[in-house]
Amino acid sequence: MTHILLVEDDPGIVNSLSLYLTKSSIKMSTAHDGEGAIELFKKSGESFDLIILDLNLPKKDGFSVCKELRETSIVPIIILSARDGEDDKVRALELGADDYISKPFSPRELVARIGAILKRLGKQSNQEKKELVLSFETITLDMGEYLLKISDNIIKVTKTEFLILAYLIEHQDHIVERETLMKEIIGYDHYLYDRTIDTHMKNLRKKIGDAANIETIRGIGYRIVKSSL
Repeated sequence: MTHILLVEDDPGIVNSLSLYLTKSSIKMSTAHDGEGAIELFKKSGESFDLIILDLNLPKKDGFSVCKELRETSIVPIIILSARDGEDDKVRALELGADDYISKPFSPRELVARIGAILKRLGKQSNQEKKELVLSFETITLDMGEYLLKISDNIIKVTKTEFLILAYLIEHQDHIVERETLMKEIIGYDHYLYDRTIDTHMKNLRKKIGDAANIETIRGIGYRIVKSSL
């Protein structure tokens, strides 16, 4: 059964989501402040398949929680917040969140997002993942461990960033349409926040540096080509 950690201080949202997720056969654990979320995650760790994280939390805000979680884990994170400004969305995604949903929200939409993220992470069987390693110049991707290495140095990336890079490498020297990445990697073909894919790409470029050249094909999408260095 899918196990989700909900980090939310609004009892009404906690109760309504608990009922809705339970009906969708999803197990839910809760934390009501940022410090409690970090403590619970450290105790339970990889037992969580996904985290739903509010930003306006007591003790430690959602940005800080997201940043701290990303230092040790690549568990998918969906931000669920009343803060719908573009700066907040970009900041959350740059800190490593996989998706961002603004309040008020539809529980049905949230469950669809959860399902989409977990589905694209589980497309391959465990055996297939263990056997699959992708290489591109000095880049090595271990698909079983979601591990990125550049010249034998481990580079920390989120699962979404990892899968974007893997998809581009699998289609190297070919243009990958933006909408294709949205559907194949993120799991759906449109966003309430349209710059989600662009922010993930920006983060990825920063992390891989000159190891590979990801070109932006204006108005179409992206293409990965060998570095000219």
